[in-house]
Amino acid sequence: MALSLGIIRTRYLGDVILLMPLIREIQSFDPKARVTVVLNAGTTYPLERVPGISLLTMATNGKVRRFFSTLSLAREIRDLRLDLLLDLTVSDRSRLISRFSGAKRTGAAGSAADLREADPWQTYLPVDLDFGPEPVAVQYGKLFSALGLPVTGSGDKAYPPDPRWSQEALDFWARNFPKKEPVLFLHPGGRHWFKRWPPDRFARLADLWSLRTGGGVMVAGSFPERTLVESVLSGVARAKVIPLIGAPIGLLDALIRRATVFVGADSGPLHMADAAHLPLVGLFGSTLPAVWGPTASPRREVVYHRLSCSPCAHTGCSRGPDNCLESILVEEVYDRVERVLA
Repeated sequence: MALSLGIIRTRYLGDVILLMPLIREIQSFDPKARVTVVLNAGTTYPLERVPGISLLTMATNGKVRRFFSTLSLAREIRDLRLDLLLDLTVSDRSRLISRFSGAKRTGAAGSAADLREADPWQTYLPVDLDFGPEPVAVQYGKLFSALGLPVTGSGDKAYPPDPRWSQEALDFWARNFPKKEPVLFLHPGGRHWFKRWPPDRFARLADLWSLRTGGGVMVAGSFPERTLVESVLSGVARAKVIPLIGAPIGLLDALIRRATVFVGADSGPLHMADAAHLPLVGLFGSTLPAVWGPTASPRREVVYHRLSCSPCAHTGCSRGPDNCLESILVEEVYDRVERVLA
């Protein structure tokens, strides 16, 4: 009989991509497994075309909407009659869903400090998502193994792209890079300001790429990151730069796949490039690359200057302009770019 399995991972885009090694191993163990994944609205793209996967989305805006969304998901999960429910989020909302899931077995993985006396799971695995030392997916794989699934989390995180967006990216490329020159894809964004490399250094990197290769540059960001993208553009002196602001996730993914090399901080687009096996350079500071860094691309590099406060609690940064990303030099990053393209 096929295994019926639920996974709760209501976080961000990069976290969803990091589920792929686990899902691949589950399906290898039981090709007929019925896997349902609960995700935040807007983060489903990487799993939408994975065979054998059903997706349920949780509302993220408005207290009332979030509350009723959680209740609705709890009912849907219960109707699935799951053999196993795995909570990889450990929040008040995921606790409620787990408590009323009706699953035969339940487990969760989270910080030891997050465990409460009345928590609903039968198995709780403490994981350290700050210091690791293993990658995130490997740590979560230990929970799967503890519950009877031989999963390591060390597999590939590649996922199938959407052909519709692939065609649109092809057209975009033909319009903007008709000479078929090499293209450096830059993503200057990050969830916190202290996870971002300074915009002027991205600009200088773009100019250095143009000088050395004659290639073009794309700079991408979400709508809230418009000012950040424009700051990069304003510092570029010579490079041919194409901005990409607020693109749908599918188009962003498809355009990253067409680039020659990707450079960006710890964020969803970095994991997109890694999943696509694109040559990449990841810029790290407040998170450990051994835990959150790229694992899939055969041509990957990270630049990381560890300070005494890294990894940090992500509640702010008292170092100001002396924060960890500020210590990374343009020449050092370009050297890594050349290394992954050698």
